[in-house]
Amino acid sequence: MNGEFTLFDHAKLFDKNGNLLPVVNVLQKTDPILNDAVMIESNSDNGHTYAVQTGLPEVTWRRAYEGVQPSKATQKVVHETYGRLSTVSLVDAAIAEKAGKVQVVRASEARRHLEAMSQEMASKMIYGSNALNEKAFVGFAARYADKDADSARNLFNGGGSSNLSSIYLVGWSEDKIFGFYPKGSQAGIIRYDYSKNGPIDITDASGNTYPGYKEQYELLLGMGVADWRYGARVCNIDVTDLGTKAKCAALYDKFMAAVNSIQNLNGIKLVAYASRKVKFALRNGFLAAGGSTTTLQTAPIVNQDGVITSSGNKGYSANDLIIDGIPVRAEDAIVENETQVSFS
Repeated sequence: MNGEFTLFDHAKLFDKNGNLLPVVNVLQKTDPILNDAVMIESNSDNGHTYAVQTGLPEVTWRRAYEGVQPSKATQKVVHETYGRLSTVSLVDAAIAEKAGKVQVVRASEARRHLEAMSQEMASKMIYGSNALNEKAFVGFAARYADKDADSARNLFNGGGSSNLSSIYLVGWSEDKIFGFYPKGSQAGIIRYDYSKNGPIDITDASGNTYPGYKEQYELLLGMGVADWRYGARVCNIDVTDLGTKAKCAALYDKFMAAVNSIQNLNGIKLVAYASRKVKFALRNGFLAAGGSTTTLQTAPIVNQDGVITSSGNKGYSANDLIIDGIPVRAEDAIVENETQVSFS
């Protein structure tokens, strides 16, 4: 995984003065999938174009002095668009200047907006849209939802029919499954500070104005799946039917089958995402299968910027469930009322 960057890594490169780093810190700290995602710069202004391999070249056994017919891999070209997510923070000057700490008050309000933005972007990375021409982008769930698609090999049925959720396995890599930001942008992050020279007139819902501070944030990101074999989904998990050891053990078996479906564990950052309830059931299934409680959590060393510095725990947090070296993260963007995936 050397040389593959997250959003935070790209922000450090693009803005050497550190202006973007507090923004990215909030975005990543409030949602695990944004913290994990390998990010690349797109190769066009309106999205990212890449090739998806649909078949391997033919190979031939030959004797000495016999020729071989040339062949090549078959591919299809895909163009993915990015989504533009925006939020505007408004702070009344009467509030911001009350204690003489304008920047502190503004930063506190902005943090709430950025957290909401982070949660919404995470939701789109999981669910997104089903069409490339919509404002957002195609999410992970839609790419693993068709029993007749090639990706059905990595789609596993939890057997439920209502109160449904999923476990999503993502093999992050710049040439497998990745996020991307617009070409030429600063890691897809834009901040407009309309009040850098002091308060401005802000119009309320009644058309009246008041002095205040205004800033706008935009996050422009998309997601690409160049090789579906490096992702998997355990779907149709009835979250109301996980109360017994046998049910949790069955869920654990499905999860391990999904792990086994990943084409190759080398060269990727494999992470599993689940709702908190499903993650807890998976933990119980892990224990029922003979797993050790000592491997359920790690105790990383974290510096003042929230960056894990302990090499033995790199990439893990204290809340992670670790199964066979794969972190299982609680992702609040994953709902428990998903549409049932049909296997009939």
